[in-house]
Amino acid sequence: MPDDMTEDELPYLRLQAGYVGRLGVEVGIFVAVDHLRRQSLLTVEEEERYFDIDDWFQEHLPEPPFYADGNIIGAVTWFKRATTGAMLARLQPLRDLLKTHGVRCDLVRASDPGELVYEDAYQVGIVPRVRKPVTPPPPGVTFGPTTAGSKRHLARRSPKAG
Repeated sequence: MPDDMTEDELPYLRLQAGYVGRLGVEVGIFVAVDHLRRQSLLTVEEEERYFDIDDWFQEHLPEPPFYADGNIIGAVTWFKRATTGAMLARLQPLRDLLKTHGVRCDLVRASDPGELVYEDAYQVGIVPRVRKPVTPPPPGVTFGPTTAGSKRHLARRSPKAG
């Protein structure tokens, strides 16, 4: 952190889970919730809340071009502190959902999180300088590829059993 900045002034923010995924960094909030969804650990109501929030971000946030090829460069996105306060507030229900399911979610701040490969008004795409070993995900969760675009078409249509 630069000596003249406090943590609250650092320009980039990322909401990430407390486990490292296949890219060698802590998985972002959307991927963490999607891991729960793909393992059918969300209730129908939780799943719908996730889809609503994900769809809003799909509509209002530009999609970085590195996702078009499956993200072969292994980039991750960080929010820009200066332009995303309202977006962070929209993510609180997902943070609460992760907490309900025992998944830690941290708000991390940085001045230089890695090599900048993309930038728009709200976010940057970063290739991390350091990759960590994959760590075990929360119980019941397995890693797998995420789906680009809206995930609503993947919804379960009946309440969670049990």
